[in-house]
Amino acid sequence: MFFLLFPLDVKSGSYTVLQVVEALGSSLENPEPRTRARGIQLLSQVLLQCQSLLLEKEVVHLILFYENRLKDHHLVIPSVLQGLRALSLCVALPPGLAVSVLKAIFQEVHVQSLLQVDRHTVYSIITNFMQTREEELKGLGADFTFGFIQVMDGEKDPRNLLVAFRIVHDLISRDYSLGPFVEELFEVTSCYFPIDFTPPPNDPHGIQREDLILSLRAVLASTPRFAEFLLPLLIEKVDSEILSAKLDSLQTLNACCAVYGQKELKDFLPSLWASIRREVFQTASERVEADGLAALHSLTACLSRSVLRADAEDLLDSFLSNILQDCRHHLCEPDMKLVWPSAKLLQAAAGASARACDHITSNVLPLLLEQFHKHGQ
Repeated sequence: MFFLLFPLDVKSGSYTVLQVVEALGSSLENPEPRTRARGIQLLSQVLLQCQSLLLEKEVVHLILFYENRLKDHHLVIPSVLQGLRALSLCVALPPGLAVSVLKAIFQEVHVQSLLQVDRHTVYSIITNFMQTREEELKGLGADFTFGFIQVMDGEKDPRNLLVAFRIVHDLISRDYSLGPFVEELFEVTSCYFPIDFTPPPNDPHGIQREDLILSLRAVLASTPRFAEFLLPLLIEKVDSEILSAKLDSLQTLNACCAVYGQKELKDFLPSLWASIRREVFQTASERVEADGLAALHSLTACLSRSVLRADAEDLLDSFLSNILQDCRHHLCEPDMKLVWPSAKLLQAAAGASARACDHITSNVLPLLLEQFHKHGQ
């Protein structure tokens, strides 16, 4: 009972945290791992309630203590991580200690072997430091990115994945160094694409499949540096027989076009067009057709806004020429079933920019007028 009053005693000023450590000394140094774990758990609970009261010198001593305990028996590690989570929230944390803590975790903790709640604690520590110690963490360079990749690798729980996806998004959007690990960061996230998750009945956590889809899409579409790895994956999934994979891939492509340029798209345009054309021509799903048309619109808009050098190849004109080549002859066959899909594809591309509209209408309008006069007679 005496131990349960520690948080109140620290808050009232009757005890300092270091005096609590001394009072718990026998359990913290006990040769039995379960006893040590209970002692550290109690100390961590005190820190979680009193972290805002800690002085800088106390934080320094506690960080050193907890880092050393990361080398302890595996039964002790969950309680150690809880203490480090409390310390990661401390305003009094001196410069350099955030980096020290993360290096110790990356080096000493095999995150994949922890329970879900303890893995979540690791993600929380990383998130806290990214929110308050960004410049220090950026000083680690690509080592921080690599350390996080190792932490996330193999994660299965949707509660943890939502947090992990946010961390990856922040790594990219806040311009942390990815160094030579761009492909590794892509692989550790794209392995979940497309999301295949059905929440269990009466799930108390309330995580929906759509939450994971949107969170992962925000990561995959966040940087052009993923393009060379992502675009082949999207083409593969659009061409699959799974409806949800088609929809997710087309919607992700649509999102990517907001951040890509001609350079990222160039090598994949023929395959992207072939996949979109096939889906619009052949699908029985109105949703796939709509998402395919939206993706074509976004691709055309992306090519339209890319700044051209004087000696650069004009990808927009060649892309539109391919669309016209595959669609315009169907307009001359009004009894055929492909006339409307062809018209929709041409409309989606033409609506993307003034240049695209001019290119397509100048090629299609004469043909339509000819057909009108021919059949009007």
